[in-house]
Amino acid sequence: MSIGIKQFKLAAIVAAVLMATSAQAVGDKNATIGSLNPMTGNTSAPSNWRFVAGQTFNGVVGALDGVARLSFSNSAGNWACSGSLLAGGQYVLTAAHCADDFTKMTVQFGWENGVAAISRNVSVGNAYVNKKWTGELDTGADIAILKLDTAVTTIKGYHLSTTNDVGKEYLMAGYGTTQNANTNAATNWNDGAWGHYAYNVFDVDSKTFNKDAAKFGYEFDESFYAPGVTYMSDFDDGTAAHNSLSRIAGVLSPTTWSSDTGLGAREGLIAGGDSGGGDFVWNGTEWLLSGVHSWGWGGSSACSAFGLSGCDNATKNGSSFGDLSGSTATFSHIGWINSVTAVPEPETYAMMLAGLALVGVARRRKQQ
Repeated sequence: MSIGIKQFKLAAIVAAVLMATSAQAVGDKNATIGSLNPMTGNTSAPSNWRFVAGQTFNGVVGALDGVARLSFSNSAGNWACSGSLLAGGQYVLTAAHCADDFTKMTVQFGWENGVAAISRNVSVGNAYVNKKWTGELDTGADIAILKLDTAVTTIKGYHLSTTNDVGKEYLMAGYGTTQNANTNAATNWNDGAWGHYAYNVFDVDSKTFNKDAAKFGYEFDESFYAPGVTYMSDFDDGTAAHNSLSRIAGVLSPTTWSSDTGLGAREGLIAGGDSGGGDFVWNGTEWLLSGVHSWGWGGSSACSAFGLSGCDNATKNGSSFGDLSGSTATFSHIGWINSVTAVPEPETYAMMLAGLALVGVARRRKQQ
């Protein structure tokens, strides 16, 4: 199949979910190839994938207690996203497209059977959107910080991964829509009274993916990806047919990346409303926040862009086998996150004051 030269950028569909109608929110820009809608789908009934307060993962009690449910309003309606409480309890990390336009924001923790254990508010002035965010999802800038009106002190927040985690398995969590991966119907809020989790693997970063896509005739602009790193994953069922990234890698061969065949029954993918939620990698001691859910890409659309077919097992289901997702990598924003959230400890203040006093003494001596 011959194609013309096109700019290959995964971008531009706003991914929060309208709670009133469960419709996807669509921005005023369109992806050149496919629509990117963060789609949580799993390999069995959504009720099998609920997480609750105090639940243990890798021996860590309450490992997902810091996952936040975001509900907010703007002129277009009422919306839902997810987020992750940072260590210290004052800030929540989420996606930029979940925080760049709201008039009212409520952040909830411990959402079980439709009831939250803890609720906080965020004023408009306390949303810190990455300055490089332009509304294009795949630049690596889809990340924001929310400052809670009151710190959460009863839940342990997450520390950040400071390494590139491509190739690692991760645990994802959010409060979005759900669906069985084998069901050819859209994700929905039928199990929306609960949060859900699943596992997957970061297969490749989008800059590398798009650079290799140039072999298929697409333009590659490295500066587009300068703001940060985006991790890409696909939803595998163990078959070659639905391993979208592996099939695309075959077309673009040779590549510096490959795709795993899946994690069996543990595998899943994000869905609408999971935007801003966290991907966590295990460092042997704790779950580190490694990625922030940003976008999803239908497997049928992704594969057809490279002359492939049959990748998606359920085309009406945006979170089924063969579909893909992208998450903003935290390690590429450590400096910015620290600049927003860093508050000196009391002993640090004491040292600063002592230092200022010494500076004053030095100045007086100089004057003398």
